[in-house]
Amino acid sequence: MLLYPIKEWRQHPEKFTGRPKLPKYKPKKSGRFLLIYDKQALSKRALKRGMIAPSGLGIEIPTKQAVVKQARIVPGLGFYVVETVYERAQGPSSGNPNWYASIDLGVDNLAAITSNKEDFAPRLVNGRPIKSINQHYNKTRAELQQKLVLSVINAKRPQLRKKRERKAFPGREANR
Repeated sequence: MLLYPIKEWRQHPEKFTGRPKLPKYKPKKSGRFLLIYDKQALSKRALKRGMIAPSGLGIEIPTKQAVVKQARIVPGLGFYVVETVYERAQGPSSGNPNWYASIDLGVDNLAAITSNKEDFAPRLVNGRPIKSINQHYNKTRAELQQKLVLSVINAKRPQLRKKRERKAFPGREANR
């Protein structure tokens, strides 16, 4: 790694594709990184109490897992998600290896599910409610972008996205 690339560039400019520039800062909202804590960076005392305590953060998150391999802090727009990675022993499979299931994904019918099991009833999963939610989201987002007031667009867009996510994926907001 070059400590002073500008000095190297002045002496040998043919080694570079252009003049070296200072690094840019990441945007405050969208430029956040995923933060990963391995088990060495998690408090063992807190794990015994049923909590995850990443070093240097001063927060504790409750968990039901006694052995945690990794904790990840994922930034969102206006919130953070803490993901816990742990290892689980694989038990014997409970199904019959002669049975098969097939899933056909679509749009109006989100999924068509069938199986060769004798008492299995084929199922269709309706995709139109999710399609309608996405259509409303896209329409409202387009209306916001047509307005020239950028502060209104920037303030309402994350709220609109969160509302769509929570409608389309019920139960997901409980994990955040």
